[in-house]
Parts: sequence; C-alpha cells; structure tokens
Amino acid sequence: MENGRLFVDSTGIEWEVYDESQWTIAWALDWEYPPQAENPALLFDSVLGRRRIFPCPSNWRTLSDRELEGLLKVATALI
Repeated sequence: MENGRLFVDSTGIEWEVYDESQWTIAWALDWEYPPQAENPALLFDSVLGRRRIFPCPSNWRTLSDRELEGLLKVATALI
C-alpha cells in the first residue's frame, strides 16, 4: 500500500489509512471524492466504509494502532 498504512481495530476490522495531502488523481477518482488541498484530512477505508478526520496529524504514521483507532472513532463518515 503506497503512501498509506494498515491497521486492525479492536473488532478485527482492517483499515487502510491515508494522508489526503499525498493523494493522486487516481485515488481521488476511485473514492469519488475530491481531495482537500487547503486542509488535508486523515482518511480511513475499510469494508465498513470510509471516514475522515481534520486535520491530518503530522505524526499519524508513528501513532500506535490504538491511537489510530481513537482517531477513527471520532472521524466523520463519508457518504
């Protein structure tokens, strides 16, 4: 997974996590969601859906899976 990270939440669901500022046009088209250039978010993707939280923490890559799950719980669902 290029430019992203995988983690498994406490319920066993695998999430792909991305920094929106690192998106390519192909990712934006796949998600059918325009990336936010001014205020990039941290994006979460799984079989349960897609979520985002603003702003993307600069240290998100070094956060523990538990810390990422904490962010996930307060992230907004994308419709």
